[in-house]
Amino acid sequence: MILDRNILEFLNRDKVKNLNIINFIENNPIYFMERFKDSIIAKGKSDENWVYISSSSEDELKALLKKCEENEFFFVPEDWMLPFVIKNREIEWKMSCMKLIFPENKEIAKYNYEVRQLKVEDAEYIYHNSKYQDYTDIEYIARQIRKGISLGIYEEDKLAAWVMTHDDGAMGFMHVIEKYRKKGYGYGLTMAMIDRLRNMGKVPFVHIEEDNYRSMGLALKVGFTKDRRVHWIKIIK
Repeated sequence: MILDRNILEFLNRDKVKNLNIINFIENNPIYFMERFKDSIIAKGKSDENWVYISSSSEDELKALLKKCEENEFFFVPEDWMLPFVIKNREIEWKMSCMKLIFPENKEIAKYNYEVRQLKVEDAEYIYHNSKYQDYTDIEYIARQIRKGISLGIYEEDKLAAWVMTHDDGAMGFMHVIEKYRKKGYGYGLTMAMIDRLRNMGKVPFVHIEEDNYRSMGLALKVGFTKDRRVHWIKIIK
């Protein structure tokens, strides 16, 4: 694993901006990292071989992307970067979300639910109840249950609701089975996850599609604030 502490130290100077790439570097096997002036790319393996980017300069970004011409999977942390990453290439798929941050000075509301650690055996059930089957698989979910933070609420030993962290540390996979809705389970799990992340010294953040009004409303209600739009893309080679 390639882990350049000087690069991590540089990224941590703007921790909120660089949350995704910092966590991706810390949580996954990294096989290539390079810094050019104030811009950085990191290539690592989670479910696929991903490229993560940090940059504020078009010229620096273009120089680093020359090292990525063979790559297919990119996390693009700002809108302005998309044309440079895509260039003249075709996209197989793109998923775009709003990134929201839970402020450091925001208190965590109390929650009165029994929240338990998910089991690896839950991965298949979670996958089959996910609307993101085109972007994930059972193996990735099982991996995140083992390596990340994963919480569930069970009724009579049946999984009713859950939330997990992704390979970049973002909260995600929030879902409540339809028959168990309107019980506040989504709220309880959100508060529990924020609490766990805070206790680990992590910044709680989440990615939500902007037309997912239910999840967006919940996130804003509990105190998350909008940061920026981010994108995951797969290039056709």
